[in-house]
Amino acid sequence: MAKYYATISGLPNIGVDDRKLPFSSELFVEELREVLTSGDFKLLEVLRWERENRFLIDYLESPEKALEATEQPQLFSYEEVASVMDALKKGTKLPKHHFPAYIIDFLKDFVVEKDEDDDVQDDEEEVRMWPLRLEDKLADYYYTKFALPAKNQFVAEWSRLNLDIRNVFAAFTSRNLGWDPKDYIVGDSEVERKLKTSTATNFGLSEEEMEYIAALTSVQNETDITRRERMLDVLKWNWLEERVFDRTFNVETILAYYLQLRIIERWTELNEKTGEETFRSIVATLKKESNDSLNEFKRNQKK
Repeated sequence: MAKYYATISGLPNIGVDDRKLPFSSELFVEELREVLTSGDFKLLEVLRWERENRFLIDYLESPEKALEATEQPQLFSYEEVASVMDALKKGTKLPKHHFPAYIIDFLKDFVVEKDEDDDVQDDEEEVRMWPLRLEDKLADYYYTKFALPAKNQFVAEWSRLNLDIRNVFAAFTSRNLGWDPKDYIVGDSEVERKLKTSTATNFGLSEEEMEYIAALTSVQNETDITRRERMLDVLKWNWLEERVFDRTFNVETILAYYLQLRIIERWTELNEKTGEETFRSIVATLKKESNDSLNEFKRNQKK
């Protein structure tokens, strides 16, 4: 396994409550192209594709709006989407593109076939809900076909964390709105089966099954959306620090640093006064709660 002593030693310290970036995550990626082995850079790409999924959904929902949006995808172009979809519809050879296999499978299974299905087109409710269903299907393909099978424990566990967060909030939302959670939960493990069927407050999940279920339940009870998102980011930040604590010069530390840059970037454009007051109050309480949860998990692992 490659070691990155010089690169990691030269990284500026960053914290979850930082409001200024030493450099952007995009610039960091460009620097890493010359540093990481090809295998390690592919691990970084797995993490980056999670963000790119939303651009694909934006384009499928409204190509015109997506093309005019200020923020654009970094790993593919919308022209690639159009040309690949055209080839899939015609059954011809795919043009040159940058998509992982899960994207091609998704476009083939849930976009091209849907366009050919007149019954779906005529169902008003299905048409109205289709962007949301597409997002869920793409997440399913991303996690189950691409991220979770990654041959790296850190990437797989990070993907599991994000999938669990997504599923828990989908389950809570379905419960609150009277939806069928089976339509929105991704995956089919014992954890997902409980999220789909349990009526218990914590969905019948123990901390052995999902170490952060108590924290996620607490976050769900927060009614302020901005505060809730920040609480989630603190949880993720502490998770990242815990996972790379003893991997000082490994690629996992670089991957975690990239993900932490992305967390900071989410908040750099918020109103400074409001953001600072709210966020620091969260950090003061949630850091302790999240660390206590992680310490308890470590103690259980040693038993």
